[in-house]
Formats: sequence, C-alpha cells, structure tokens
Amino acid sequence: MTDLQFKDAHRLEALFNPRSVAIVGASERNHFSNLAMRALRGLKYTGSIQLVNQRGAPAYGIDSVTSCKGLTGHVDAAFLCVPVAGILDTARDAIAIGIRNLVIVTSGFAEIGAEGAAREAELLELCNASGTRVLGPNSLGFRNNLGKVGLGSIPFVEQPTKPSIALISASGSVAAAVINYGIRQGAGFTHIIATGNEMNVTTADIIDYLIGIPEVRAIALFLEEVRDPAKFAAAAERARLAGKPIITLKIGAAETTAAVAAAHTGAAVGDDKVFDAVCDRLAIVRVSTVEALVVTAATLAATGPLARPGVAFISISGGMCEIASDFGEAAGVSIPQFSEATCAELATVISDLGQMHNPLDMTGAAVRDEELWVKVPEILSRDPAIGLTILTWDIPAVAEPSMPNTVALIGKSLQQAKAPILLMNNAENVINEHGRAYLESYGQSFSLPGIRHGLEAVGKLAWWSKRVQREAAPLVAQTKAVTAKPSDERQTLDFLASHDVPVIPTQIVQSAEAAVAAAQAIGEPVVLKILSADIAHKSEVGGVALNLIGDAAVAAAFDKMMATVGERAPKAKIDGVIVAPMRSGGVELLVGIARDPQWGLVCAVGLGGFWVDALADTALCLLPARREDIVAAFESLRGIVMLRGYRGSEPIDLNAVADVVIRIATAAEALGDDLAALEVNPLLVTGDRIEALDALAVWTETLAPKALGSEK
Repeated sequence: MTDLQFKDAHRLEALFNPRSVAIVGASERNHFSNLAMRALRGLKYTGSIQLVNQRGAPAYGIDSVTSCKGLTGHVDAAFLCVPVAGILDTARDAIAIGIRNLVIVTSGFAEIGAEGAAREAELLELCNASGTRVLGPNSLGFRNNLGKVGLGSIPFVEQPTKPSIALISASGSVAAAVINYGIRQGAGFTHIIATGNEMNVTTADIIDYLIGIPEVRAIALFLEEVRDPAKFAAAAERARLAGKPIITLKIGAAETTAAVAAAHTGAAVGDDKVFDAVCDRLAIVRVSTVEALVVTAATLAATGPLARPGVAFISISGGMCEIASDFGEAAGVSIPQFSEATCAELATVISDLGQMHNPLDMTGAAVRDEELWVKVPEILSRDPAIGLTILTWDIPAVAEPSMPNTVALIGKSLQQAKAPILLMNNAENVINEHGRAYLESYGQSFSLPGIRHGLEAVGKLAWWSKRVQREAAPLVAQTKAVTAKPSDERQTLDFLASHDVPVIPTQIVQSAEAAVAAAQAIGEPVVLKILSADIAHKSEVGGVALNLIGDAAVAAAFDKMMATVGERAPKAKIDGVIVAPMRSGGVELLVGIARDPQWGLVCAVGLGGFWVDALADTALCLLPARREDIVAAFESLRGIVMLRGYRGSEPIDLNAVADVVIRIATAAEALGDDLAALEVNPLLVTGDRIEALDALAVWTETLAPKALGSEK
C-alpha cells in the first residue's frame, strides 16, 4: 500500500487511517510504546504492525529491526517514541524509506524555549522538504475508532457506544479526561486526536479532514491557541456549511494582554473577548468545562440544528418543572407557552390536570395513564414554537427497572418522534450497560445528564442553530491606505467625515480672542478642548471646558486651559484649542476599532463617556461586519436598557447607529496596517442626530512600552 493508493482521499487519510504502521523505539520497557501497542490490540487493528529498536530485540511477541531501513513493504505511518537527542536521525531514517506520516510523542521542542524551537525548525525543514506530515511533536497521538487504528499513547479504554463525536485536543491528558467522562455519560467518539505542537498538521487541517467523514456529527476541541487563524476560520466555515457543529473549550479567559488597542478600547478588548467574537462569527460553540464540552457536543450531534428555538419540557414532577424553568432561563433556553391549538389538543388527553403550562407537569395522571408518555410528546411536536421536546425520566440502570411499561412507552416516544426529542435524567448518573442497551434499543445515542448540564447544552444548541444558518459576513472593499496619518482629534474627525461619518462641526483657535469669535459664530453654548496629539485624555490635564456661555466665560476658560495644560503636560506639543457646540442630552456611545495580532480589526461597542470605565460593559465583533452583527453586539450589552428608552427617554435607532459604526470601521480599514486603534468616544445619539464628538487614532509606532491607558 502506497500513498498513491490514497490519491482520491483527503491528504490526512494515510495518517489517521493507515493500513500499515511501525513503532520506532518499541520496547516493553518503553511506557509510550506499551500504550501504543495496547491501543492497537485493543482496537483489534488488522493492518501490518512492524517494530524498530536499536537492539533489534523482539517485543510484544513480534520481531523487530534495528532501523527503518529494515522494514518490509510500504509503511503508511510511524509512531516515533525515541529520546529527543535521536529524533532527527530517526525521522531521516523513516523518511528515507518513504514513510510520509509520523506521530511524534517526544517532547523537548518549541514548548521548552529557544533551543527546542531551533530543533523543531530543523525537523520542520526536513519534513516539509519530503512532504512528510507530522502529528506533534510532543503529541500523545491519535485513535480512530471508526478505522480501528491508533498510533500514540492515549490510554486505551473500551468504547461501547456508537460514536458520533470527534475530539481534537492540544493536551493528551485532557483528551483522556474527556473520553472517560464521555463514556460514563454514554457519548461515543469517532476520533481522538492530540495535536501537540502542531508543527505542520494543525487543528484546522484536522477539522478539514473530519468534515468529510459522515459518522462525525460534531467536533469537540480543546484549544490552547489558534496557530493559523486564516486556515482555522476557513475550516470552521466549511464545518458551518456542512452543518457540523464545532464545540470548543479554549483556555485564556484571563486577559493577558492589552496591546491590541488604545485608550479605553485597550481595557475593553482582551484576547479572550476577541476569541468570543471569533466564535460568534464562525458559529463555534464555546464552553468552559470538560463536562460541558462532552454534553454539548453529544447534544448537538444527537439533534442537529433546531428548526425552531422553543423547548418543551415534560415531567411528572412539579418540582423538576420549577427547577427547569428557573435554570432554563439562566441557560438561554426558550421555554415558550403552548399555542391555543396545542392546549386544546392537550385538554382532550389530560383534561383533569388543570394546567397546560410549559414546563408541563403531567403529575400522577401519567402513572394512571402511562400512554400519556406517547400522546403528549406527539401533540407537542406539532406546536409551531417548539423545536425540541425533553422528557425527564431516569435511564434504567438495572436489567428489570421499576415501572417497565412507562420505561417502554418513553422509549417508544423517542423512537417514533417526528421532531427532535431527548431524554433527560433527573440528575447526573453514570450510564451503565443497561442504560446503553435501553437507549440503543430505541435508536438513541445519548441522553441529557441532569438539568444543569442538560439545559446548558440545550441553550448552546439553540444558539448554534441560529448562528449556523447565518451567512458569513461579506468582505468589505479594500481601500487604499492613506499617506497622511491623522495625528490629533481634529484630523481624525476630518478623516472620519471624509468617509461619511457624521461629526460635530468645530473650529481650531490659537488665542482667547479667536475662541470668542468662534463661539459667537456658533451662537450657542460651546465646549473648549485642547488639541494635541500628545494628550489622549484631555480632561485629566485640564484640557476640557464645558457649557460655556458668553464672551468672558469663553476667554477665561481658554486662558485657564492653556495655563493648566502647560503645567500638567509640559512636554506636550499644543496645536491649539477646539471650539465646538455644546451638546447635551442623548446617549453617549463608544465605538473602538482595534487591531488584534491574530484576527485583524475588531470592533468594540458600548456606552461611551465615563460609562465605559464605570461599567466595563463592551461587546466585540470581528470586522468586516454587517448591520445585524453590530446591532446584535449592542443588544448583548448589560446597558442595553439605556438604549431602549430608559425611564421615558427616547429609544435610539440601533440600525442607524450600526450604519455609522460600519462607516467608522471602513475608515479604520482605509488607515492601513499601521493603525493600532481608532476610537470614537463619545458617539452621541440625540433623537435622529448621530455625531462623533471626539476621536483618536493610535499608530503602532506610537505605542509606548507601558500599558495602554496609563497616561490617565
């Protein structure tokens, strides 16, 4: 068997589904090779297995050779478990005889620092020159339960459940934890792949491979970082189009850097929030625990996308219904009340119940008339708001469960359902062989493990069902970058105005007399602001004077401002003073565009002025963005109540605001790759008038090594 015989398959097929393998470094004293051989035999691998070790000593009852040159026939993939000092020579030996797929468990590469990084670079050059694919180094390898083959040291455990989830994990130990919990909950895995250092086979490559495998109905990820954002985004978009959900547990919730933005936006845009925005754009479901990773992936694999977001919850316990109602709302689950037609139909079978609420408590009526477990779900499946029905009953854990007729009728409902339906344990329990047999006998692969884990997963299912149907945002037209970079507030506002962003009219003056004349021309209360590219936070140095009326007040404010700023910021170059009409009322918004080092331009929106610091309430979306993306970002804010008309105030038109935000984003794109951040704060909305009152552009070469915003 040669690579030519995989020519019509995915480029990673020979790596993850090899017909012949070699273990290099094989020895019964080698922990890693022991685990590899145990997995191959546990899977009942039927392909060729050959062994290599320096002494040529037999192992596991199989003869071995002293180098790869002694192997016979073609070898599709080899597992290298030799010390780091010999890994380069071992790789050369394998490549020399035509092995083009390597799994390298050995550590001591880029993960240890400069010396290891240099070693990995040499290995990469060697492998790339020959077209050799490497899982790792520093990887515990993979298991393909569909192909009954594995290469690596992930501890082997029997998997009794029909598999539907593929797991890709940066950590082999995390992968083992996910598998063990999943098996206890009745979830099955098609593939378990530990990526290690992702030298030339990345998570994105593996996602791309798994999408084409029909049995893979969901892809679960444990991520430390995204190595190739463009490739990752392309693979995620392919998965979205294929209707295959990606669920990820990614570390990095603690904000570790603020180097992607300036001023307030620097505090608002952290690495983890940017990744949240990535997930929103790419329809990737994000979770925070191993349990949630397993349960959410298994739930989405079992149902696929919901046609409608509403969930019906059926129990014979009023208490369970109450718990579900409370927790469902917190988990983002829509539990709508039934339509009049549904209630009327329900009344024909449970008229003595006295209530038709969702969640639906069937009470003891379902004990007297066990057929209700079939009749009621069938009625609810026709409700126009219901996309998923959940039945609560503990999965049988013994061969002869109590109330066997009820258990059988619940199974019948599951089997005959014409719309998505799931069974939920009242509390999290291990699904043993009796539970698995029960589910399988009624065509089910999974049940929800209790209200907390179950409804959290259902909330994620509803979120994904909505996102997966949303088309990807179109790319904006590339605009030629400017040659003259705006360096102060006025230049930035003028640049925004050239991109059809509405900005407040202003005049720049150099003297008190000129300030008075400008105020007279404006003919209403004015504000004075210091104009200096060296001062980002004007109010902190006395560079703002508000609500000035009359010539004397304007002149006095000008003189005081120049004196105070000169004292508090003596090194700042002062270009004059801005005179603008004083705006009052309305709602102040923040619009910040920041350049993330991985994902490019990101937009942050929130309440502006002092609120952005006081509330720390911003929402992000990737750019380019559509109007609906911007509106959704505003609607996700805790402060959305302020925008909808708080205590009699006029609600703002979010669609109109979103159009202005898109123009600001387009202007930021036109400023080119040297732009670190563009902030408009505030963007004032008063009735149907929207104006940028202040703006600041920050360039990469002007970012100081100190933390952004420390000028405050």
